[in-house]
Amino acid sequence: MQVSLFVLVVVDKIQLSNYKEEHKMEENASFIPEIYIGENGNWFINNYDTGVKARGDDGITPHISANGNWYIGDIDTGVSATGPKGDKGDAGPIGLQGPTGATGPQGLTGPQGLTGPQGPTGATGPQGATGPKGDTGAVGPQGPQGIQGPKGDKGDQGPAGPVNIANNLETTEEGYALDARQGKILSDNLGIGGITESGDGYVRYKDGTQLCWISKSAIYNYSVAYGSVYHTGTQYFKFAKAFVGKPSITASAGSAGLTYVASIRSSGDLQTVGLKFCNPVSTSELLTDISIIAVGRWKL
Repeated sequence: MQVSLFVLVVVDKIQLSNYKEEHKMEENASFIPEIYIGENGNWFINNYDTGVKARGDDGITPHISANGNWYIGDIDTGVSATGPKGDKGDAGPIGLQGPTGATGPQGLTGPQGLTGPQGPTGATGPQGATGPKGDTGAVGPQGPQGIQGPKGDKGDQGPAGPVNIANNLETTEEGYALDARQGKILSDNLGIGGITESGDGYVRYKDGTQLCWISKSAIYNYSVAYGSVYHTGTQYFKFAKAFVGKPSITASAGSAGLTYVASIRSSGDLQTVGLKFCNPVSTSELLTDISIIAVGRWKL
């Protein structure tokens, strides 16, 4: 809707509010400018947009906040929206329905609604061209130890090898063995002086040297964290014979071709040794092959 306003004025110059255009007019008593509101809501003078809105912006609608006070925008007026509760009065007669009030100003935009259901999958587009080959990624961490497979069948016995006897201690050619004479010379050279006692897991020599060993397989849980590895906790092993002094002990443990660290712990006596077997990954019920050798004295 366009509303026009005709005013009889004498104009020397008109300066528009947006300062974009200026129109000079000679003094003419017969000039009647046409002033109206354009479709964009601004005042127009003779078809020129002044940039001035004909209607002001909507004011802020007061509202009641959660604390029960009237708010204007974000400002708490401190005025309670409800007065103190009075005594209940008698019910009055039902009044006539009043006329429908005028439409209020447009409210604020409400919150965004929930996302609607996903639409059907579109048709597959044509396959794009193959891109260039990317760089090789970094090597990932080592995976956990796999479960040991079942023991294979025993293979056929191989043919017997040739027997070559060397009657000296200087022979280094592969396949030669020493006879009893050279064994006696070797024993005398080492100062052992022969075996005085031996049995399952031990040998005692006449000069007081004692050699003990333990070779077995057992299932352990590598679950106790220590730094970057996991260990079994201390496992104790008893030698076949006791030593009279602290022996020198070498120990190792392995499984499926892998070797684990065997950490030696003091046992408090001279016949028992405590070991912790370490693994880089946490593993349960791992069959572990153990080898322990101790060299010391059975007599002083």
